[in-house]
Amino acid sequence: MSFSFVISLLSVMYLASLPIIAIITNVYPYLPGDAKYSEQGKATNVTIAETKHEGLMLGVLINQFIIFIIGGLGNFLTLLAIPYVRLKYGMQFSILQLNSVVLILHLSMADLMYALIGFPNFMMVYFFREGLNDDRLCYYAGVLRNLVAYVDFNTIAMIACCVAKHNLCSTCKGASLSHDKHDKIFGGKKVYLVCILIWVVSFLTILPDVMGVTGTFGWSNSPFGCEHMDRVENRLNVGPFLSIINNIVFMVIFYFVIIIHLYTNWKQVYGTDILTYMNKVKSISTTIAILIIAYLVCLLPAVAFSFGNWPAKSENSSYQTKAIFGSIYWWLYGVNFFIYLATSLRIREAYRQFVKDMWKKLFKKSDENLKDSNTESTNFWIGLRYLDQNALHGDASRNIKF
Repeated sequence: MSFSFVISLLSVMYLASLPIIAIITNVYPYLPGDAKYSEQGKATNVTIAETKHEGLMLGVLINQFIIFIIGGLGNFLTLLAIPYVRLKYGMQFSILQLNSVVLILHLSMADLMYALIGFPNFMMVYFFREGLNDDRLCYYAGVLRNLVAYVDFNTIAMIACCVAKHNLCSTCKGASLSHDKHDKIFGGKKVYLVCILIWVVSFLTILPDVMGVTGTFGWSNSPFGCEHMDRVENRLNVGPFLSIINNIVFMVIFYFVIIIHLYTNWKQVYGTDILTYMNKVKSISTTIAILIIAYLVCLLPAVAFSFGNWPAKSENSSYQTKAIFGSIYWWLYGVNFFIYLATSLRIREAYRQFVKDMWKKLFKKSDENLKDSNTESTNFWIGLRYLDQNALHGDASRNIKF
């Protein structure tokens, strides 16, 4: 059994698992059971009193602010620089023409949206001690933040699937720019359909909470502001847990197969051009592998705390643990820029080229304005000199006597 067949089979299994989990998510809450509703999450705009955790809250705020700046500016630069060099320089950035890069851009968009939707809410809670003034606004803020979070999780797993299919392709052996032409899942415009699928599946994951069947989104009366809260006993939304575990399992399997494949072929000798291209492909693969490691490091502690019983919860330690694990988790939305910058030569070069071109355009415009200003100034003084000369000639002519 070849590696390419294994990856193709795993890709189909992963794609099939997404709608299956969505169906389970939305059927499970309606299974027989006694539902008991609580009033948690209905009251918004409740002032948070100062607590003994003020120092910890300040630390969380500083951490959120740093992530907000890095995640905002870094992902914004990514969304500008990579499409710019793809369009302007074309094959000079050949590796960035691959559809896996479209998914990387999709990930950056999700990270940027999370930063813009989530972190201002967190910071507002700390400074004003109140939530959003409107119940519905708080509800939608919580829905959008959670939706974007699951879009982010699913995109990282989809990137792993896409890169694995490219590296172990039976047709081009992962060494051709034409791979996207024969990729039956991510090839051509199909990658954009995959992005739409990610949004649909992510929304279905939180749909039971959106509809109020298993929980709600609203003011938590805590420094975490507008977020998800369980309101219904014996009505569990299993979607988030199943989605996260499913993504982790398939990501690990995809890269485990890739590593085995690369290890078994590392002694193979390629031509100069193919070797150069394979190095670029491996660079992108390394970038995505580190993205996945960061995903696991940032997410697993929060998952263990939210869905499990680790570490053991008490009235005192629960808040502290949530604050610490939450601070680690939020770096998931700011660390990608550093990973691109540190591990991918071509993405790093794309940043450099974009900044260089924008710098030239700005200063070229400034130089042109300066030249225009100098020209106008020169013309002004020449005009004054001309008037002075005429005035002198006029005085001289008046002093001549015949």
